[in-house]
Amino acid sequence: MRGRVAMRDVVKSGGDTRTRAAVPSGVRLEERADGCGSSRVEVRAPDGALLAEYRPAEGVLRLSAPRVEIDAAEDLRLSAGRSVRVDAPRGVTLRSGDTNVALRPGALGLLAEELDASASRITWTAKTMRVAADTIETEARRLTQRVAEMETQAQQIVERCRESFREVEELAQTRAGRLRLVAEDTLRALGRRTLFKAREDMQLRGERIYLD
Repeated sequence: MRGRVAMRDVVKSGGDTRTRAAVPSGVRLEERADGCGSSRVEVRAPDGALLAEYRPAEGVLRLSAPRVEIDAAEDLRLSAGRSVRVDAPRGVTLRSGDTNVALRPGALGLLAEELDASASRITWTAKTMRVAADTIETEARRLTQRVAEMETQAQQIVERCRESFREVEELAQTRAGRLRLVAEDTLRALGRRTLFKAREDMQLRGERIYLD
């Protein structure tokens, strides 16, 4: 320590003891201990601003510098026995290669080539949700949708299923330029009252036609 520590003194006031050491740059290291055995170690800038504080009894280390940089040549690991909390009023950015996670006040940005999420339950709650993709694939054992109004716009809709059931309490209407119903075996229409109306021609074709 010779040539590095420029000043070292011990100050006692009442039951408190303060040990100070300074280096030529003016940075000071102070240890303050009270009569109860509690102490804290402080690192202060030349102007007296607190840079770091360590409380041995609590196991707490606090950094108060205007800017802190940690540079690891290989790996950097942060580990906590309970939890890790990061607070920043302007934003937090996590980056790995081309993958980027940006947290801004009121917004979350995620940029990645591939995203995998696995959970026993996922809940999304939003006022407006927009999904844009070239291809969307959904695979589920059971799919349930509950909406007040649903609108679908598409160039072509193709549905394939083993059985299809649809129940409508009031009106079910289909408007099309041409309408074709194809049944491989039997086509049945059942109603308390049935009405077929054509603006021009109506044709019934079959080997046998029964009218009861």
